[in-house]
Amino acid sequence: MEIEAIIPQAGKQEMFLSSPADVAIYGGGAGSGKTFALLMEAFRNVNVPGYGAVIFRRSTPEITAQGGLWDEASSLYPFLGGKPVRSRPMRYYFPQYDTKITFTHLQSEDTLLSWHGAQIPFIGFDELQLFTEKQFWYMLSRNRSTCGVAPYVRATCNADSDSFLAGLLEWYIDQE
Repeated sequence: MEIEAIIPQAGKQEMFLSSPADVAIYGGGAGSGKTFALLMEAFRNVNVPGYGAVIFRRSTPEITAQGGLWDEASSLYPFLGGKPVRSRPMRYYFPQYDTKITFTHLQSEDTLLSWHGAQIPFIGFDELQLFTEKQFWYMLSRNRSTCGVAPYVRATCNADSDSFLAGLLEWYIDQE
């Protein structure tokens, strides 16, 4: 099957993908294309030598569940030259550029220590409201780049007034 173009849906998906912000968060209901947009964004700079992307979910089953993040990636990345690597952590490798997009979890705050010293040009959080504030800010400190791509973070979320995200968004979003 040949694909002519992969383009974002008009509206929120397009706005998310065109944001120049260092951190952008895309919220919406189930089936609104948030995860697919996150996958498209992770691929944006895959042709830059030294580029790497990591997309986090809170737990591995959220990545590997039927219809989950890995299945979504598998519906897109093979058409773009990606080769699946199913070891832990799971990743798509793009041999024509020698770059990769990694999918992994941050199940507990102890998991953060494994990222000490990392330099990740693109960090994605799928369902940011499920992470802790400490996980978000710590990983933001790992958002660094030496490949020429300015480091940036993209996240998706569903409404959740009980997470740190509600306070974070309230601080950034004007009532008008």
